[in-house]
Amino acid sequence: MSDEPWDLAPPTDELDVAAALDDSIAALGHDGERRDGQAEMAAAVAEAMADGGTLLCQAGTGVGKSLAYLVPAALAAAAGKRVVIATATLALQDQLVGKDLPLVAAGMAQRLGRPVRWEVLKGRNNYLCRHRFGEHAQQQMDLAGGPATPSELARQRQLAEIQQWVPRTRTGDRSELAVAPDARVWSSVSVTSTECIGAERCPEGHRCFAEEARARAARAGIVVTNQHLYCIDLFGDGYLFGPHDAVVFDEAHQLEPVVTQVAGLEITPAGFSRLAAEARAAGAAGTAADAVADVSNRLADELGPLRDTRLGAITGDLASLLELADTRVTDLAAELRSNGDDAADLERLRVGRIAAESLNALRAALDPPQGTVILVEGRGRLRLAPLDVGDLLASRLWGRQACVLTSATLGPHLVGRLGVPAADHTYLSVDSPFDYRANALLYCARHLPAPTSDAYRNAAIDELVELVTAVGGRTLALFTSWRALNDTADALTERLSGIRVLRQGGDLSNAALLDALGDDPATVVCGTMSFWQGVDVAGSALSLLAIDRLPFARPNEPLAAARREAAGRDAFMTVDVPNAADMLAQGVGRLIRTTSDRGVVAVLDSRLATAGYRSRLLDPLPPMRRSIDQAEAVEFLSAIRDQHATSAAEPCV
Repeated sequence: MSDEPWDLAPPTDELDVAAALDDSIAALGHDGERRDGQAEMAAAVAEAMADGGTLLCQAGTGVGKSLAYLVPAALAAAAGKRVVIATATLALQDQLVGKDLPLVAAGMAQRLGRPVRWEVLKGRNNYLCRHRFGEHAQQQMDLAGGPATPSELARQRQLAEIQQWVPRTRTGDRSELAVAPDARVWSSVSVTSTECIGAERCPEGHRCFAEEARARAARAGIVVTNQHLYCIDLFGDGYLFGPHDAVVFDEAHQLEPVVTQVAGLEITPAGFSRLAAEARAAGAAGTAADAVADVSNRLADELGPLRDTRLGAITGDLASLLELADTRVTDLAAELRSNGDDAADLERLRVGRIAAESLNALRAALDPPQGTVILVEGRGRLRLAPLDVGDLLASRLWGRQACVLTSATLGPHLVGRLGVPAADHTYLSVDSPFDYRANALLYCARHLPAPTSDAYRNAAIDELVELVTAVGGRTLALFTSWRALNDTADALTERLSGIRVLRQGGDLSNAALLDALGDDPATVVCGTMSFWQGVDVAGSALSLLAIDRLPFARPNEPLAAARREAAGRDAFMTVDVPNAADMLAQGVGRLIRTTSDRGVVAVLDSRLATAGYRSRLLDPLPPMRRSIDQAEAVEFLSAIRDQHATSAAEPCV
């Protein structure tokens, strides 16, 4: 990649999309394989980018959707267009930039006659802030030398590693670091967009990593980002991405929750505690900071009894407390400003911006826009969220540039929920090339008690023990609650001999849990909702995917309850069932990741075989053979275990 501008190539329609795709596939070498579905998707993406249309493409696992949109994006960029690719996660963003785009660039270089140019753009807090590192983190290192706890020593070592890295890095992107730093360490050397005082005021603004990333992105034909940052810009001033001709949303089934989060706001006791602590560190008077800290304690007391409830409006004592918070934060902000805003007071400016953001949230909460749902979630989090994201997207996104939405689970029902104009889009479903009927079995334990029954948990554990024993481990068990996960993991640990049972939330990170499953086949990993999507365990390491219960939202989940209420009598079939179907399909998709994978999806919820709505849940799933016979599932798993045992015993020649 280069920062230099480059001449325009021939228009996209003069370049053969299918031939360009073949070039990229050829660059894969022996791993490359032409797939009809991939070519069909690439042609549809190219057409959308050419005419500015909107395309929703459900692309089954194994289609190769990344190449199917990257090749048309590269052709569009070669024709002088700007394309933004917005992923669901930073990990997928890094994969596109580090692996997929270089492959496309290598394959298409000769056809285009020039390099493919792209840049990556992340949120500001992903880049090291030179000023913060020089002024704050370095002070911590200078003060080191006395007795320190093991955790303090670890943070000092991480700061030392960052200090050695800074002169070498071109981007300042924390993903370059070999080991991810502790969250406290990284926050001491970075700033959020709220905290940033601006390049024009910052003494390091002329060589700011985040500003340099934005400048490079402004010159690039392809910009890779994440959905969260794109939506922040979409509902902000459009400064980050500027005019562009097309946007691709990968893992687009995540777009609705991302918009819900970005377009809403949160007020938490922890936010006021942090503001008070930052203000004290910046030299604010103790009385003003203490007054804000007092708001934190009082807000926690006020929200505690309201946990997991929906409020019709903010009134009474809660409204009075937020008004008091407004007054106290205003006083604190005034004190921070009273000491000037020259270069010696940049830390006060930074904290002042945090205070201003807090005031914006407080005033929006006291006068929320129409269509806002007011929720109290978790341990004292006051949240305001839009009831319907469709209107928001309709007014800001659709029709303004070409839009491509793709995912392995992208049902037609999302058209209405995302506000896509009914008569102004194309929907395409491309089947997976994998032979699911030969290699996979979908087993529903119909004989188990209903999940609401007191007898269910023990019966489900008995069932899981039978299945795991048959395959000798090689299991990822997915749960919809922490309690179910922990109860089951405890029981499996006691009852399974020679098979280790690992769980999310223990000593290992999520990534380390998946590595452990790959390293030792005699392993069961128990995970909750974060393992239902975005997890890739290819090969023989995963042969049994067990799903505890159908992933319906909790009845008392406030936002889901509000959307059910808005949907009226059809709420279950128009809100709950489509959401559960999407999540179930995502979970099932963890099993078969390559053409050689084999395994069983075991759903321990009898409703998949008995409920009247079962076809709505089954239709989006891959075309696996289906069974309600435990003996058939055990036989299938035993055959997989025996096959792996035979392969392991064969001598290498």
